[in-house]
Order: sequence, then C-alpha cells, then structure tokens
Amino acid sequence: MKHISARSLADAGCSADLIERCEQHLHEGDSEACLRVLRAHRCDLVEAMHEAQRPIDVCDWIIREVEKQSA
Repeated sequence: MKHISARSLADAGCSADLIERCEQHLHEGDSEACLRVLRAHRCDLVEAMHEAQRPIDVCDWIIREVEKQSA
C-alpha cells in the first residue's frame, strides 16, 4: 500500500476485513473505492462517539441538578 500502512489503518480502528478491502482497492488502483470504505468507517466511528457522549451529557446534567438542590 502506498504511504498507508496496515498498522495505520488498524490504529484508525479498521478491522482486518476493512484493511484487506482498502489494500485490495489500492492495489487495483481504485483509490475512490478505498476512500468510500474509509469515509463509511469514519461515519461509524463518529456515530459511536456520539453514542458514548450521550450518557456523559446526562451524567453532567444530573450532577448540575444535584448541585443546585444542595445549594
């Protein structure tokens, strides 16, 4: 793979299957297909991040409410 290592893709949270798909697309000279795969993966990561953020936001709200009641 040119300039992009499997290690970098793994560090980006790509599964072995996703890494293999990207490598195959790049080997075939189809960088657009690789980009589509990576962009879809990025969207999945952002959605997971938002899902993880929701309970934190609720916890912060509860803390503020308890602090208001204690004041």
